[in-house]
Amino acid sequence: MHRLLNRLVLVSILGTFSFLALALPELCLQSPSRTTACPQLLYKKTKIAIPSLALNANDILCICLTDIKPLIKPNPSATEKIDHELTWQALTERYQLNKDEILALIRD
Repeated sequence: MHRLLNRLVLVSILGTFSFLALALPELCLQSPSRTTACPQLLYKKTKIAIPSLALNANDILCICLTDIKPLIKPNPSATEKIDHELTWQALTERYQLNKDEILALIRD
C-alpha cells in the first residue's frame, strides 16, 4: 500500500495521471524475459505514442531501468554484445519500436 501511495505522489508531481502505468507495471518498457517485478522503475512522459502499451503521446511511461541500463553500457564484452543484441531484438519486436525510438524514450 505504501508503494502505491508513493507512486500516486510521484505521478501527481509530474502533472499527468496515468492509471495504466500505475496499475499495470507489467506493461512497462522492460525486457520481455522479465518474470518478476522490476526493482528500478522510472516514470516519464513519453513524446510518442506506443500502441503496444496503449499509450498516447504525453502519457506516462514506466521504464524498467534494471533491464535497459545494461543495454547502453559502453564497451560491453563479446558475450554481453550478443546478449544485448538478442534483448534489443526482443524489445523492438515486442513494443513495435526501433532501437533509436527506445533510446530516445530513455534519454528524453
